[in-house]
Amino acid sequence: MTPATIVNYSTVDFSSKNDMEITIMRWNNEQKSKYLPELKKKGMIRHAMLRIWNKEGVYRLGFIFEYRDEKAYKECQPIWQEIDALEQKDTSIKYQSMRGIVTEDILF
Repeated sequence: MTPATIVNYSTVDFSSKNDMEITIMRWNNEQKSKYLPELKKKGMIRHAMLRIWNKEGVYRLGFIFEYRDEKAYKECQPIWQEIDALEQKDTSIKYQSMRGIVTEDILF
């Protein structure tokens, strides 16, 4: 696999456990099969969803997005904006995103 050059790590906070579970269910049942092939074609090479469990009383998901290069990142953004708009129409969500260029990547 070609290593990523652009990585985005985002967290999403939900107002309730129910909102978080609905978002996960919607992604798995409706959105994943529709959007992931399109994102892959545009240059996304990895997507991971994490349930953050070490923050008591917080309903948070973490996401890792890896892209082939900056062009791929930019081409995928309209798709993520469409997904975000779908999610925000009926749930209260607070996003925080960090983006970076890979300077070291060690696999053991």
